[in-house]
Amino acid sequence: MSTSLFTIAGLANGALIFDPMATELGFSSAGEIDRFLFSVYAKAIRDVRPADRLRGAIFVLEPASVTDAIGKPAALRPLLAQIQSATTTTFYSLPIDLAEGLSTAYACTPADRNSLVGGAWSQQVAQVLSRTNKKCVVRAEGVGIVVFINGEIYLQSPDVIEEFAAGWSAGFQALSWADGGIVFEFAGCDLNDTGPGGIWQLPEKHLLRPKPEVLIRSRLGHFLQYRLAGYHHHDEEPLVEHEGRADISLHLIDGRILIVELKWIGCSLVAARIGATVEEIKAAIAKTTSGWLTRFDDATIDSGVRQLVQYYRTRRYRRAYLVVFDCAELAKNDRSRYVPVPTTELDGHSEANFRILRACVDPRPASKRAKSPRHR
Repeated sequence: MSTSLFTIAGLANGALIFDPMATELGFSSAGEIDRFLFSVYAKAIRDVRPADRLRGAIFVLEPASVTDAIGKPAALRPLLAQIQSATTTTFYSLPIDLAEGLSTAYACTPADRNSLVGGAWSQQVAQVLSRTNKKCVVRAEGVGIVVFINGEIYLQSPDVIEEFAAGWSAGFQALSWADGGIVFEFAGCDLNDTGPGGIWQLPEKHLLRPKPEVLIRSRLGHFLQYRLAGYHHHDEEPLVEHEGRADISLHLIDGRILIVELKWIGCSLVAARIGATVEEIKAAIAKTTSGWLTRFDDATIDSGVRQLVQYYRTRRYRRAYLVVFDCAELAKNDRSRYVPVPTTELDGHSEANFRILRACVDPRPASKRAKSPRHR
């Protein structure tokens, strides 16, 4: 009976199972793997552009040559770039002290590459590599990781930056919330859309469609659903008791609930003029004709902060975020950034519980955006 109970306890306590396995591979403990992934690796990818992070890449994690030695994030970043560049051809070995750099663990054959899906390796490929070679193998997908030791899943984390608890699959979710910085990516790769489904009425004039906040809220909610690591669900315009309606209530899988208030800066066409011709709209812009355009400037930031304070009083939210999408023409020369929180407007609440993000939106082709200094 005691043997059965010990086995059941072992299933509930990963350390009892994986510490001996990690020790056999040369690590001091399974925790040494955690320490590398949630400190060195996490800090390294935090400073890498989301588009340049590992996508369906596999590498073998090896123990340090000196006990308890661990590498530095700055030294790891170029190695990750090399792993990414050779994703489809080579599986590299990476010692956690980074002392010897990368070495080739396996050269992929043309037959192997038939298993690629969209230029990425599946989780099953990483598991087979780990089981066959009795190694610690990591499959990386954006900020998410899955770690195998001797073919068994040791760790799953949808977001090593936020250090979410293990156990949830990252799937296709690849970007960390990281104090809301994901909205900068959203502004640069979604809101710039100049097609019929985008937010722009006349992109060349930086003119938005009528009521752009509705379009922005809907597109952001969809973007978070499919791109945010640790996403559970979101509610658009949730009713905040005694305070009206906010824009997005964001629920994460670790139990946090965040309130996100959206504002925009720039110029939009009024709804009553939606049927006007392009020539008529351009003439109204040139003459600043009344009754055609709605304009918002930086004053929207102050009003947004006051709204957030009202929502935060309900004590339902971990943090409150004001996201201001700057769609004015001058935004093309600016850079997305965090804005200092005006403490005088917080009604006694801690500044640590509030964030203001100014996301610059420029409707231009992706090839030009990639060269812009504001997307770094």
